[in-house]
Amino acid sequence: MAGGRWQVACIALLALLLGVGALSEFNQRGLYAAPAAQDATPCRPDLTSPTGLPASQSPTPFSDPCQSPNPPSPIPQFQVVRITFADEAALRPLTGNLDVWEVDRQAGEVVALIYPGQERWLQLLGYTWTVDVAQTAEISQPVVRSKDQTSGIPGYACYRTVTETFADLSQLAEENPAIAQWIDIGDSYDKMTPGGPAGSDINALVLTNRASTATEKGKFVLIAAIHAREYATAEIATRFAEKLVAGYGVNPDITWLLDYNEVHIIPQANPDGRGWAEQGYSWRKNTDNPAACNSSPFNAPFSYGVDLNRNSSFLWGTCFSGCSSPEPCSVTYRGSSAGSEPEVQAIESYLRSVFADQRGPNINDAAPLDTNGIFISLHSYGNLVIYSWDHTGTDAPNMPELRRLGRKFGYFNRYSVCNTSNCLYAVDGSTTDFAYGEFGVATYTFEVGTSFFQSCSYFESSIVQQNIDALLYAARAARRPYQLAAGPDTLSVALSATHVDAGRPLTLTATADDTRSYANGYGVEPTQPISAGRYTVDRPSWEITATYPLSPTDGALNSTSEGLWAAIDTSGWTPGKHAIFVESQDSGGSWGPPGAVFVTLFGQRGLALEQNPASVEATSGDTITHTLIITNTGEQTEKFVVAVQSGAWADSGLDSELLLQPAISVTLHITVGVPLTASIGMTDVLIVDISSTYPGLGGTATLETIVTKEPTSEPGASPPPLYLPWIYNKAP
Repeated sequence: MAGGRWQVACIALLALLLGVGALSEFNQRGLYAAPAAQDATPCRPDLTSPTGLPASQSPTPFSDPCQSPNPPSPIPQFQVVRITFADEAALRPLTGNLDVWEVDRQAGEVVALIYPGQERWLQLLGYTWTVDVAQTAEISQPVVRSKDQTSGIPGYACYRTVTETFADLSQLAEENPAIAQWIDIGDSYDKMTPGGPAGSDINALVLTNRASTATEKGKFVLIAAIHAREYATAEIATRFAEKLVAGYGVNPDITWLLDYNEVHIIPQANPDGRGWAEQGYSWRKNTDNPAACNSSPFNAPFSYGVDLNRNSSFLWGTCFSGCSSPEPCSVTYRGSSAGSEPEVQAIESYLRSVFADQRGPNINDAAPLDTNGIFISLHSYGNLVIYSWDHTGTDAPNMPELRRLGRKFGYFNRYSVCNTSNCLYAVDGSTTDFAYGEFGVATYTFEVGTSFFQSCSYFESSIVQQNIDALLYAARAARRPYQLAAGPDTLSVALSATHVDAGRPLTLTATADDTRSYANGYGVEPTQPISAGRYTVDRPSWEITATYPLSPTDGALNSTSEGLWAAIDTSGWTPGKHAIFVESQDSGGSWGPPGAVFVTLFGQRGLALEQNPASVEATSGDTITHTLIITNTGEQTEKFVVAVQSGAWADSGLDSELLLQPAISVTLHITVGVPLTASIGMTDVLIVDISSTYPGLGGTATLETIVTKEPTSEPGASPPPLYLPWIYNKAP
């Protein structure tokens, strides 16, 4: 504690000296050493240039007084260091002024990227640190695209560029208009600023069944890459979108998610800044260039821009210290005013169009337990799920519910689940505090992975699927996040058959589990025994009143994980596909989100076989063609398997599968090569079995070949072929 008090005393002394104009070698904020810029090279991002530099280096009204991104000797220019701190008072100056990458509160250590001027600042305040040689060397390596890489960020083929992301998601919406829309929600800073780079739109992908008659849809908004250098985030969001679209109509859980929820995805919240980061620069902010940012070789290269996650209008700039910076060159610069940046304006306006205001006007007003909506912002890195508040260590009014749902996410990605006061550092003006503060919806930051420029191998093995699974749970709970997370998960929903004749009974089984939560040392979520299960047909329980109970498979409901079952009578059901929704309840009275399964009921089924002719007369050495017409005379599409049992004169491998819609026929032409040695009276029989892949429908055709003539020998005549393959023709 003595060291901590000494650090605090030094900080206080420095603040006093700065307040009276002393230490003139340092700038007004005490952040950077500030000798006059001598050799700074004016530069401006040019996203069409391979190097990121403009063709001309001459200053213009839209050029930036910043150092070149490629200094001759990068390691002396910056280094990654591990700084020790004693307590919260010593931590806050670091998080408010430095480019902090990691905070380990238990070890009392910060990992940060610093520049020479900041070393002197750290020394003056009494901090000690060591250089992380490996990370310093890693960020100094040039990023290049290999000769085999044809797409993606150079050196990172698993991550799509802004252009590729927008193209793929736009095409996804174009090809799936019934469930997807690609919407322009605003413009980036560069696009709003005449005379500079072209800039970009801010786009959102909206996924929902647009024809759904749901009375109330759950609202889930996901944003990514608000900090440009955090590569993994936009790719997670994009792949999540692709998984939802691919699963609709096929996967019963994804189908009901889009039937009864809206999923809004903003995959590139900071496209201008991302354009810099894609060139390998450790770029975090947007590209707003305040005139007050007088960068020099002693400052961070390209240090202009606004931290968009410090610029939101809710409680902007209200934290005492360490949450954001008023210094334009700081990596956590919060902007000139609340919501000053066009990217933030676009996001906030869009959130207002999606979410209803469900929280009272006072800071301590809790949102009601039946609040609708979840907001998640994807960041990197740290393997954390962080719930509001961000700006203070004080618990948010809905803290128990926020923590509970966060632990559900932790079950899937195995991250630490906490708020900023106990696992990271305070942030004001964040998008998550805006979403919770303005609307009362459940809000989270996912800090994914172990690096800003995460390797593709680690991303594929340890990040993408784990976090997509967590996002799928968020979509399942979006309609009532504070209530549904308290209930059990319903898993392994299955039926004794997925296709049956109408009126036939079915057996439904499922597992109810109240134990699926994880926080990695930040508390343990209580569990309760399962108390009930129920199912509904075609619509979930909140849309209809007819529900049916399930029973425990072991005869008693007394465990936190239970098998459930029910016998289902399908009498009176209409033919076609049906969805069965299953929910389970714990002894605390909470119902969890449902699981679902599809079943298809057959109406009238029929199969007609026509042989033409049934028996064929042949001459020895001839090739005979049998014709078999197969017709689906039922009311639904069937898949038939055709198996030919060979006689002595045909190949036994003439099998096939046929997909036939109602009233559609297929003609099969089956050839038989009669041996030249066959004598009059010899017979060969082919048995053709046709059966549906769903039980209960099939037929058999018997194709007979009889030798009635022997060939006339002619000198020099070639012998007839002994075998021709089966010729397969489809006919309407």
